[in-house]
Amino acid sequence: MKLFQKRKPSVPERKHNALSKGIHTAYKRLQSGWANWMMKRTENFSQRTWIVLLILFVLSIGSYSTYVGVSAFTNKRSNTITITPIKKPKHITETGDASIEAAEVSAADYLRIKKFRMYMDSLARSPSGKILYDSITSHRPGLMDSVRFIENYYQQLKQK
Repeated sequence: MKLFQKRKPSVPERKHNALSKGIHTAYKRLQSGWANWMMKRTENFSQRTWIVLLILFVLSIGSYSTYVGVSAFTNKRSNTITITPIKKPKHITETGDASIEAAEVSAADYLRIKKFRMYMDSLARSPSGKILYDSITSHRPGLMDSVRFIENYYQQLKQK
């Protein structure tokens, strides 16, 4: 019956250097030494002692787990580890290099900008519109400078 026989797992042979073999040997020695020491200390324990130790272990671990769980919901300031999500920077794909090609302004956008500048100029000339013009320019101080810059830029593109 080959079905129930133990099969040896096929472990590929690794080439170990002397340092890794020494560390592995020392670890195995330490592990077997600890196991032997624990066996000698506990060989005289009765079944009742083992049951008492098991119950104490389960009670202590259970009570500590309950304490941690309850304190996570009740304490406002706890000493537990907080999880802070990692946020991807918004401009992670940008290289920071300046764009070589010139930005284009469509004729429709230029017409809208020109109409807006004419509207703002008409507001500045009329006494009733002057209040609105001053309000707009005080809330958006560089607006008219930007409009003039875009108009000049479009004129330069047109000349090329």
